[in-house]
Amino acid sequence: MTLEEYKKSLYENIKVSAQANIADITSEFMNYVTDILIDADEIDGFEECYFEGRGKRNKKIQIDGYNFDNVDKSCNIIICDFTNNLEINTITNTDVDNLFKKMECFIEYSISGYIGENFEISNPGVELSYKIKDNLDKISKFRFFILTDKVMSKRIKSVKKDSIFEKPVDVNVWDLNRLFELELSGIGKEEITINLQDFNCTGLKAVVGMESSIEKYSSYLTTINGKVLADIYLQYGAKLLEGNVRSFLSVRSKVNKGIRNTIVNHPEMFFAYNNGIAATASDITYEKTEYGINIKEVKNLQIINGGQTTASIANALINREGEIEKISVPMKLSILDSERSEEMIPKIALYANSQNKIDEADFASNHPFHVAMEKFSRTILAPAINGNQYQKGWFYERARGQYNQAQIKLTPSRKKAFTLKWDKKQIIKKVELAKYMNSYNCMPHIVSRGAQYNAKIFNDRIKKEWNNSESQFNEWYFKKVVALAIIFKRTEKIVSDQDWYKAIKSYRANIVTYTLSVLFFEISKIQGFELDFKSIWNKQRIYPELEKQLVKLTKQVYEYITSDSRPILNVTQWCKQELCWKQAQKQNWSIEKSFLLTLVPIEESIEENESAKKQEKENSNIRILQDIMQKGSKYWNRMLEWSRIRRVMTPIEEDFIRLAANIENTGKLPTERQGKKIMIIKKRMESEGFE
Repeated sequence: MTLEEYKKSLYENIKVSAQANIADITSEFMNYVTDILIDADEIDGFEECYFEGRGKRNKKIQIDGYNFDNVDKSCNIIICDFTNNLEINTITNTDVDNLFKKMECFIEYSISGYIGENFEISNPGVELSYKIKDNLDKISKFRFFILTDKVMSKRIKSVKKDSIFEKPVDVNVWDLNRLFELELSGIGKEEITINLQDFNCTGLKAVVGMESSIEKYSSYLTTINGKVLADIYLQYGAKLLEGNVRSFLSVRSKVNKGIRNTIVNHPEMFFAYNNGIAATASDITYEKTEYGINIKEVKNLQIINGGQTTASIANALINREGEIEKISVPMKLSILDSERSEEMIPKIALYANSQNKIDEADFASNHPFHVAMEKFSRTILAPAINGNQYQKGWFYERARGQYNQAQIKLTPSRKKAFTLKWDKKQIIKKVELAKYMNSYNCMPHIVSRGAQYNAKIFNDRIKKEWNNSESQFNEWYFKKVVALAIIFKRTEKIVSDQDWYKAIKSYRANIVTYTLSVLFFEISKIQGFELDFKSIWNKQRIYPELEKQLVKLTKQVYEYITSDSRPILNVTQWCKQELCWKQAQKQNWSIEKSFLLTLVPIEESIEENESAKKQEKENSNIRILQDIMQKGSKYWNRMLEWSRIRRVMTPIEEDFIRLAANIENTGKLPTERQGKKIMIIKKRMESEGFE
């Protein structure tokens, strides 16, 4: 694919999205790019916030969005420079400087109070200016993002700028070339190479832990100076943290008191008191010495354990607490090639020791729930609509980039057939499913706290529910998820189409989740009835009565969250509070009688669910038997021999595994109960180290 072809494809995608969301194409371009940046761990969220104005001496002020990173405490300011044409235009260094100055003015005039004093308080940009001013001491640095469909005259990843109010400044230009290379990289992240000399470090003295050409793996034991680690972290941000560790830290963002005490009072004892960090990299450059090796450069560093340690040291540097240059942090560095990294990183992170335990649920992509949703999405097709003679599916992305990866090796004709079957508009991402379900479960304040936090809360809940009853996650559950996706997406369009929203272009995410939570909360008051999910699934659209109800509710929700009586000035922060949701439940919402008449008896849904549960239970038993038989007698006998040497099975467990090993000889299949027990033993043996 050429750059011109990529731009054409990009335009086609955002035009489809703009039509679907009834939004302007510039906004869709910005949302498209920020989604890519979130996936690449460049930022951990995005809030639209359009603000334009003039400052002193007629200086131009402009921003288009922002994000406060919960992990590395950076303030990210975003501006968009979109041409809306297929020509390959150039963005010059002068253009970059002018765009940067507009964002810089916003920060400076926010902190000086100029924006708050001279612009309407109802403007979302004014709210943001107050937040920046009030939290300046908590901000580690300012990161400015320029998003453009132009091409840099010389590809530049960052532009050096002076600090603002003693806070470091990064400028990132995401031009067409950079987006093109990132999307085609296949890894979903931009490669970073850390030259330790850039951080006043001559290298990391290390010893070889192990090297294996067969496993394509090597590891090194070393230490890294606390100041060097903090500087690297503050330079590259939370993109250094493996995604699940990042999510874990964003939920538990408070600095560990024990770590802080050591940093401040006993920095020279940090090595003794702290377990250190575990990290991976794709490659290193080193020189051999008489004492071992000296690592000079690290490629694609990822901290997979010890994120809390790293963040705490960086926080101490920001707050000028302790003598962190005296800190020595133990580090185990594992080198993995790109082929094995996706498989190995979650395992290393899960099994490694850490001060704050990361639950297996944090590695949610591989949880059976998400595997089941992926399976359903590939096998259950929606009813044909609008006179089509074919059915479409809803593609569930259990892991990042699955939709694009599925098409890479397809011929043009097969790719066309693929996109016909799974329309790009009908993708459900893992974080989106969490957003739909937590809105349905009346948790809008959780959804409003951001995709990663919301997904973590959802995954914790799903793990418990899965362990309680797997069969509840069946075909009917998947169809309800799709129906909720249809409702959610349609509600987004309804909001975007309203004149009152076009005037502000802010808070859509909050309005949508609160609207749906209010809707389902009000429905819950009508005992014995629920929304007609079956109708939405069959028609693949919401019905008129629901549409009318949503139009009315979205306006009322907007008026509620922006009411002058709210106790917190910043609307987005107000929406994150549990109090906001509790007070919302006490409001007098207008529920149309015509809508209430469309509710259906809950028994219908129970019948659908029970039938699906029964079918899923049967399917599960069949899959267990298939798995046992496919492993074969050699596999089960090898497990028996392995366990005898290590004495990790009880005699009764050995009998169960012997039953599996003798299927080929006796022809006797395990019962349903026996099959489940065999799989439980298998899972335990794998946790003990059997492969």
